[in-house]
Amino acid sequence: MGNEQYKIKIEYCVGAAVILIGVFFIFQAFTISTTREAVGPRTLPMILAVSLVLGGLWLILRAFRGKTGDLSEGYGFLESDSKRIFSVIACGALFVVTFWGLGYFSAVIVTLIAMLYTFGVRNWVSMLLGAVVLALVFQWVFMGVMLLNDPKGALFDMRPYTNWITGAK
Repeated sequence: MGNEQYKIKIEYCVGAAVILIGVFFIFQAFTISTTREAVGPRTLPMILAVSLVLGGLWLILRAFRGKTGDLSEGYGFLESDSKRIFSVIACGALFVVTFWGLGYFSAVIVTLIAMLYTFGVRNWVSMLLGAVVLALVFQWVFMGVMLLNDPKGALFDMRPYTNWITGAK
């Protein structure tokens, strides 16, 4: 199989995975109770989920038309090793464990740093600063604007320290 065919197959697989994730989140978004407002708590999750489905369809259409572009170094699994693949899976597990133990805010920070490290970023100042900024933005959007539940961690409750972000008391 040539490199072009390899890239087309990868694009099909990634597109299908993105669509499945988007459909899953569409069903999950429908579990969020609505209000009579034009923009309610379900709006942003639904926009993100539909965007995932549309993005997956775009990837599949692009692969179908053969317009995937040149194969760049490090693309797909040609140069991956089991250590990197395991590291990505471990980052997902780290998010779940950190979310359970310390709550959402801490899980975002810890997982983003782990993911950046997995993909070769070694500037610790940028990693930490980026993770904290992203966690602040996500906390404000999801818990402050969308009013989603912010469950406490089983080991430590970060909510007394993050409530100022959302305006909660």
